[in-house]
Amino acid sequence: MLALALAAFIHFRDVPQTSWAYADVSILASAGVLRGERSGSFQPTADVSRQDAAATLARTLALPPATLPNARDAAEVSATLRQDVAAACGAGVLLGTAQGYLEPRSPLDRAAAAVLLARAFGIAASDASTPFADAKSIPAYARSAVAALTQDGIVQGDLQGDFRPAARVTRAEWAAMLLRAIAVAGGAKGAPSIVAGRLSTLYPPDDASLAAESPLGGAYGALGIAGRTLDISDGAFVYRGGSAADLYALGADDLVAAYVGKDGSSPILLDLAPAAKDPGTGTVADVADGVLYLSTGLQVPIGAGAALSCGAQSLTASAWPAWLLGAQVKVSSAPLRLQVLSPYAYDLSGQITATDAQGFTLRLTASSALAPLVPSLGAGNLVTVDTSDATTFAGLGADAPTAPAVGLAAQVQGRVGANGAVAADHVALSH
Repeated sequence: MLALALAAFIHFRDVPQTSWAYADVSILASAGVLRGERSGSFQPTADVSRQDAAATLARTLALPPATLPNARDAAEVSATLRQDVAAACGAGVLLGTAQGYLEPRSPLDRAAAAVLLARAFGIAASDASTPFADAKSIPAYARSAVAALTQDGIVQGDLQGDFRPAARVTRAEWAAMLLRAIAVAGGAKGAPSIVAGRLSTLYPPDDASLAAESPLGGAYGALGIAGRTLDISDGAFVYRGGSAADLYALGADDLVAAYVGKDGSSPILLDLAPAAKDPGTGTVADVADGVLYLSTGLQVPIGAGAALSCGAQSLTASAWPAWLLGAQVKVSSAPLRLQVLSPYAYDLSGQITATDAQGFTLRLTASSALAPLVPSLGAGNLVTVDTSDATTFAGLGADAPTAPAVGLAAQVQGRVGANGAVAADHVALSH
């Protein structure tokens, strides 16, 4: 169960749950890829050495044993890492310098880290161009590797748009880069407890209707990553962008990494999708605890000052309207604005007054929840209902007409545009 899995889950006192690198470091350490210090610390801000990086790659990929090359400084390789470093050298992951040195204890810089990861996982670039402002400072030997890792989202620039190829890589940064490379590669051969890759299916344990469809059955859920079904029936801790998140933060086709305990449950998940600079467009899946969750997997912190607009109408979203759930919205930040592209209208009912080949005109007999934003949906108003786009009819049998007879009562569920017209999804007709 979850408690048993967590008992085997490794935490470090200097990498608390509030750390941006908590999930990266803990997943890799629990799987035996990363190792801490004898004191029980991880030293996340310390430089990662060439031998440490090579050793973690050897463990991740289960590289075959090899003999350490006859380098001039071979004696400087740590005795505890010697076997793993030799395997990395034998597989061609770690290469020596032109002068015959391995430089095992030298700090790893960002350019060299990109080369190691691209070489180890066989990640290639479609072209060698990069978006970084300091692209010209990237050494020639590392340009294709940096381009490859950038295209796959394994490495990113800083806030100024620079790659900083000569900057040293910390142990925490190496953990983040390595876990993303594992996800792009679809898993870690040497660490089967790490399941990583594209998220294919998600059945949240708090959604009974979805959980019922779970391949595991029962009242709880599962998720699929890279073709493997994982059990989240006892719950799971989800991290995204360096902080705890909700299951709704996970989006289809996101790069995800998970640690699976010996009992088969998955207590911790890390969504590796980079945070979007501008959240974009999606369907509102949930609004809870000051966060707007979109169907695309994005979660947008909302506050009383967020602006919400629907057509020509606007309001300050201090109290979010009930109809926002299920609406198609476009989100833009700084300051946060939500533009409702296509809200859903529920239980629009009334008498059909006119028909044509595309639909009918409905005189409303009940007010709509959208009436404050779209005045044309008030009781007694006429609404044009478009039924030409795969509308489902109910109430008059399977042969319900596409242009109902005048005088019928109708209940319409559909998307309402800014002009007040309804594109019907479902129409229930009655005499």
